[in-house]
Amino acid sequence: MDEEILSRLLTFKNTVILAIQLKTGKKLITDGNKILAGKISGELASFILNKSKTIEFPTTLKYKDELIYFEPIDIKKYLGSIGKELLDEVITLSDFEEMDKSNVVIVDARAPREYAKKTIPNAINVPIFLDDEHETIGKTYKQEGRDKAMNLASEIIGESIKRITQNAIKIDNNKTIVVFCARGGMRSQAMATIFKLLGFKVKRLIGGFKGYNLTYSIRSPLP
Repeated sequence: MDEEILSRLLTFKNTVILAIQLKTGKKLITDGNKILAGKISGELASFILNKSKTIEFPTTLKYKDELIYFEPIDIKKYLGSIGKELLDEVITLSDFEEMDKSNVVIVDARAPREYAKKTIPNAINVPIFLDDEHETIGKTYKQEGRDKAMNLASEIIGESIKRITQNAIKIDNNKTIVVFCARGGMRSQAMATIFKLLGFKVKRLIGGFKGYNLTYSIRSPLP
């Protein structure tokens, strides 16, 4: 699933319909009333929107010369399929919006350059990788593959723990930390683990900054 659809999917609370245009692989998410995300438009999007109102089980329907796969997505079950152990540690965007922010410290685990460009309001930056480290890992991934990049990332994290700990001890440990990275992946997972080992109560924002930014860029400007 492409990252934009995944990021949007992780921000929803209720059941939605995922539609896939089998010829092109393009995807669309709808709640049966409106299109929530995706790159399908025109008459085909209208057809999907109309048919999605009656979809209860995975099915494939034909529209002209197109085959469209429909699948209802129960968000709670979807999160459970990622890993039931994650449910107590992760929060959706809707959960985050409902939190009492006076008892929360929002931690942006991305590199300082990413943080400086745009972040979630009131977030502090405790980067798992500094700018040059993040850039080196990215180049390694492109040139030598995922395994090499992951090994390098693990080495850098080991060296960065002292720096991260020095930042962490400045944070009120009576508050809940909500940590996020670009997409809610490896960086926020690693940072959440470090904070947990230091005795903090930690939640990870699934979908990361991309999910947050996609949602608010559609609904309203960032606060």
